[in-house]
This record gives sequence, C-alpha cells and structure tokens, in this order.
Amino acid sequence: MHKPRTVDGILKKLKEKSDIGGYLYRGEPKHFQGDPYCGKVSSNFYRIFLDDGNFDVEAEHFDIEELQTAVLSISKQFSRKPVSELERLSKIQHYEGKTNLIDFTKDYLIALFMACDDFSDNDGRIILQARELVEPYIEEPYEPINRVIAQKSVFVRHPDGFIQPNDDDIINIRSDLKQPMLIHLRNSHDISVETIYNDIHGFVKDQSNHMKFYKTIYEGLVQKQKGDIGNG
Repeated sequence: MHKPRTVDGILKKLKEKSDIGGYLYRGEPKHFQGDPYCGKVSSNFYRIFLDDGNFDVEAEHFDIEELQTAVLSISKQFSRKPVSELERLSKIQHYEGKTNLIDFTKDYLIALFMACDDFSDNDGRIILQARELVEPYIEEPYEPINRVIAQKSVFVRHPDGFIQPNDDDIINIRSDLKQPMLIHLRNSHDISVETIYNDIHGFVKDQSNHMKFYKTIYEGLVQKQKGDIGNG
C-alpha cells in the first residue's frame, strides 16, 4: 500500500498511476481491513450478510445475485412504470438502498473527494482497479441522472459481491490530510459537496452530516448575542 504523507504526495502518486491508464477509481473513508471485511471492496448489499454472523458468505450455496433478484422482484411493487433492471438498481443505489452494484468513478479526483468527505479519525483509501480485470462485470449507468454524470460513475456488479484489490493499487489517505485535500479539491478543481451531490437528496445528506456543525455555529451566535447584550 502506498502511504504518501502530504497532499502533494498523494496527488503525485495518483497521477503517476493514472498516467499508465486503464484504471477505475474508488474512494472509501476507511480501510475495512479488519474482520470480517479483510480489505475487500464490496457492495453495500454484500456487507449486510458479511456483517450478520448468521450467514456464511463463504459457503458454496451463498449467491448474492440470487438474493438481489428477489429484492428486485419486490421493488417492482413500488414502481409505476416498467424500467430496466439496471435502471431500477441505479435508482435504489442513488437513494442509498442496498444493491450488488459497487460504485467506481473514471476520475481519481472524484475518488479522492469520496475518501475525504467524512469527519472521522479513520484513514481513508483510494482503490485503483485495473479495468481489464473487471470488464465482464462493468455496468454503465443507463440514462444517468445528474449526480451520476457529475461523479463520472461506473458500476461494477461482481457475482461474488466483492473485489479483493491488490495492495499495490491502494493509496492511503491519512485522516489529518482529509480536510486539506477537500480544500484543494474545491479551490483547484471545483469538486465539492455541491458539485458531487448536486441534487436535493445530496443536500439532505449533507445537512445530516453537518448538523452538529450547524448547532455549534448557532450556539456560538447565541453566546455572542448574549455577550453583546451584556456589554451594552
């Protein structure tokens, strides 16, 4: 795993790798190295069963795609018009539902944003996935919505529910570099919450993530007003 120690070091390493060509990129806010994840890049649907001790995801009879087919069958009851399977899965994924689609992007700067856009103390990571190794499982978004376009998204629908990345294709993002990286991405590349999550659902998600921050600002303003009144 590459562990650059500066924002410039991360950007340089990513550019060196991307110049080789043939990569898809994924940013994750933490490493998922411990049990039961063991470093896997997995779909959010697969992780449900991975986290549940009552399921043996290593068993021969475990079939994540068969389970997803059952979910899709039920989801049809909530749709007023017929749509393709991929379009249905894309919409479920968009609203943070559970599918066997793994989000990747064609732009490593967007993957960087995804790895840094959280407020935890966890190190993030960028996964560089050689496209040729997952070509049979790539799904291009069907009539993509604004957010998919902004994120330059591409889905990998792996029948195992996960990909095991090579250590050489992982770049570590130290937690203390996340905020400086977000500032760089906003100022130099116009990549921000507003441009990446460019719909009302994105606003709601951003509002939830930053509610503690909003409360702190309000408390500060209240204390300032009390101080101004007292001084007066």
